[in-house]
Amino acid sequence: MNSEGAEGEATTTLLICPHVADWAEYEPFSRFFAEELDDGIALQDELGVKVVAFHPRYSRFGLSVGAGDRIAVSESDGTMALGTVLEEEAGIHPDDGEELVDVRFDDGQEYLVRYSEIAAKMLMQEDGTEKPGDDGSADAANLVSRSPRPLLHLLRMEDLERAGLASQAGAGPEIAAVLERNSVRAAKLGLEGMDDLLERCS
Repeated sequence: MNSEGAEGEATTTLLICPHVADWAEYEPFSRFFAEELDDGIALQDELGVKVVAFHPRYSRFGLSVGAGDRIAVSESDGTMALGTVLEEEAGIHPDDGEELVDVRFDDGQEYLVRYSEIAAKMLMQEDGTEKPGDDGSADAANLVSRSPRPLLHLLRMEDLERAGLASQAGAGPEIAAVLERNSVRAAKLGLEGMDDLLERCS
């Protein structure tokens, strides 16, 4: 987007915040972004600026699973049962309307579980073993918003509109393609690959 601005005129700004002690953890950073910056739109009317958040432990998007994913499910006795998702939209619970997932467990049993009972998506290690991720941290939607330091990306609305985004992020074909490439790249890297990349950038 820099090519759209006048020569020498900044069209995007990165506000890197390594010394805000409270932001070392994601939750306080996320609360500030949601409450003080109104999820990135607080400066739009007055300054024409949209704010996008990045963080080393970004996990705004909850855990999502699909058919074929390996998951850990919390049991009533506090243990974890491992299984494979057969269908991610297997109905809703009649008592409260919570979404249900059809799972075949490693002991051969198959039954529906509440989405809230899924403790983690399992991640395959290089040695062939599995380990649990942390609340959706391995999802590409979260990984593409990871950065070596807490970071606020300030974008001018006129530049977003010029790029075809307008009020819907990703609506413009060029930017949508960039977002898609980022998502594919993040998915290929996975949680460990992204952590390694961020460590090398720190």
